Amino acid sequence: MAHIRDRGKEHEHRWQARFRDPSGAEKSKTFTRKLDAQRWLDEVTADLVTGRYMDPRAGRVTLATFAQRWLAAQTFDPVTREGVERRLRLHVLPVLGDTELRNLKPSTIQAWLRSREHSAPSSVRIMLVNLSAILTAAVEDGLIALNPCASPSVKAPAIEKRRVVPWTVDQVMAVVGAHIDRYRAVPVVASGLGLRQGETFGLRVDDVDFLGRRVLVRQQVKIVDRVPIVAPPKGRKQREVPLPDVVAMAISEHIRQYRPKAASCLAGKAA
Repeated sequence: MAHIRDRGKEHEHRWQARFRDPSGAEKSKTFTRKLDAQRWLDEVTADLVTGRYMDPRAGRVTLATFAQRWLAAQTFDPVTREGVERRLRLHVLPVLGDTELRNLKPSTIQAWLRSREHSAPSSVRIMLVNLSAILTAAVEDGLIALNPCASPSVKAPAIEKRRVVPWTVDQVMAVVGAHIDRYRAVPVVASGLGLRQGETFGLRVDDVDFLGRRVLVRQQVKIVDRVPIVAPPKGRKQREVPLPDVVAMAISEHIRQYRPKAASCLAGKAA
């Protein structure tokens, strides 16, 4: 039960506030004035009642130590894991890694965001998402009471919306002409279907439905540890896109000349 003990006038910090934490361990703190001891004890009691109590010693682990444990426990696919690890290694931990979790305040996070101003705003937002996920896990593990990234005072950089200006036919043809014969279908497919680079490289003969005049986007090629691998599309969302005549002709000619296997990527073997 919480109470205040008078240790006697001979003690500079005469008043000792004592309570038991949720584990049953007794905690205490001394004060010069009884009023301060009572105020502190009231705050602790309120936190205990509402479930917000946090042992001050719990957050003494550094962000780097906790982040490494967190990353090792995640079930990310290889591509996602590499991206998260790279952002932590290059952008988060060099600045915040030695800071104990309990000392990470909203102002600390905002200062870190400001230090990333040389990076693209969209990239900084992803860094913040990764850091916030780590600190949410720290909250759930009982190491800190609140996630400082979730504070209203933490403002991620705004993303400037740019108008997309498609290439002209002349520009596309110039790029097509700059490729060697074997790969001239690649820019035609990319521009004609509006695919991402990895989706273009991952396109297979089986993904092209000539009769249905459509292309199934079911995979992409990504680089993991400098090795190309086949992965699901972005967000794991498969889709289909219309197949224009000019693209169908370019793919047909590519198949006729180089005869890729049905399950092989049109641009070459991915892995």
